[in-house]
Amino acid sequence: MHGGPDTALIDAAREIAPIVREHSRQAEQERRLSQPVLKALRETGLLRMTTPRSLGGLETDPVTRALIGEEVGRHDSAAAWTLENPLDWAFLCARLPDEGAEEIYSRGADILIAAQFGRPLKATSTNGGYRVSGRAPFVSNCYDADWISSTVLVDEDESAEDEPEMRMVYFPSEECEIIDTWDVMGMRGTGSNDISVTDVYVPASRTFPMVPDFEPGSHYRGPLYRLPVVGAAAAGIPTPMLGVARRALEEVTELARTKTPVASSGPLKERASAQLQLGRAEAILRSGRLLLLDTLSVAWQRCIDGETHSLEQKADILLAMAHAMSSAVQAVELACSIAGTTAFRAASPLERCFRDVQTMRHHVFASEQRYGTFGQMCLGVPPDFPVVAF
Repeated sequence: MHGGPDTALIDAAREIAPIVREHSRQAEQERRLSQPVLKALRETGLLRMTTPRSLGGLETDPVTRALIGEEVGRHDSAAAWTLENPLDWAFLCARLPDEGAEEIYSRGADILIAAQFGRPLKATSTNGGYRVSGRAPFVSNCYDADWISSTVLVDEDESAEDEPEMRMVYFPSEECEIIDTWDVMGMRGTGSNDISVTDVYVPASRTFPMVPDFEPGSHYRGPLYRLPVVGAAAAGIPTPMLGVARRALEEVTELARTKTPVASSGPLKERASAQLQLGRAEAILRSGRLLLLDTLSVAWQRCIDGETHSLEQKADILLAMAHAMSSAVQAVELACSIAGTTAFRAASPLERCFRDVQTMRHHVFASEQRYGTFGQMCLGVPPDFPVVAF
C-alpha cells in the first residue's frame, strides 16, 4: 500500500484506550456513548478521517481507518461504532454540491453526522428542494449528532409507472424528533434510536441522487473519494467486531490459564478441546482480518493510481467485508465455547463480546446474505443488493 498506514493516528487511538474502557459500562447503562469518550474521539481528530483536507479533515486511507476501528473496538464496541459510522456519512458528502458540503462543515470539521440508509423517508419536490417527512430506525449516535442524513423516496406515487427517485438528504439534528427505541441485546451504547421528521425543508444543495455514477465535489478530488461506497463501508462496518473478537480471544486465553472447570481434575488450558478451539478461533479471525486488509489495500492502490473499480472488484470488497464479520462472530462463539458458563455471566467481558457480535452480524452491508450477493455476481445473476455497484 502506498505509504503504509498512518501510525500517528493509530497511536492516537491507542492513547485514548483507558478513557474508552473506563466509560464502557456507562455507555451500556445509558444506551449512548459517554461524553468523555466522544470528546476524546473529537480531540484526537479521528472523527475527521473521511473529511477532505480543504474542509479541515484528514483524508485518511481506508486501511488506517480499518486498523483504528479494530483498535478502538478492542476496548468498547460502542465507541468504535460511534467513530466508524459517522465516517461513512461524512465520506458520502463527496456526492453533495459544494454549497451543501461547505454548509455542513461551516462550523468546523469535528462535526458528527448520524444517518440511516435502509428505510427511506418520504420527500416531495418543492421550491428548489424537498419537503421530508417520516420515521426511520437505527440512527446511531443521533443524540450527539450535529446533522442527520437519510435516504428518501421523492414524489412516491403508487400509480406512477416509473420508480420513485431515491436521494440522500442532510438536515440539522434539531429539526428531527428522537424516539427512544434502542432497548436491545448488544451494541447498547450506540444510541441507535428512531428519528421522526415532519415537513422538514431540505435544499437541493444538501441532497444527492443515490446512483452509482457521480462527479465528486471540488473538495473531494483526492484518491480517497475514488473509493466505492462498499470500500468505505468495508473500512468501517466490520472492523469494530474484529476488535471485539480480538478482545474475546485475549480474555479466554487468560481465563484458560487459571480456570479449573467443574468436575475436572485439571486446568482448562490442558483440555485438548480448548486448545483445538482456541487454535481454530485464532486462524479464523486472522484469515478474515487479513482478507479484509488485503482487499482494502488493493482497492486503495487503485484509488491512488486513478483507476476505476469494476463491478467484480466491488463484489470482492463486499465479500471481504462479509467474511471479516463472519470470522469475528465465529471467533467469539468459539471463545465462549471454551469458557463455558463463565462466558454468560454478566460480569464476564465475554458476555458483552457475544451480545455485540450477535447484534452486528445482521448489519445489511456485512451479513451472511452478502456471501450470496457475491455468488450472484459470479454466476451472472442480478445482485439482490444493488448497492454493491455504488
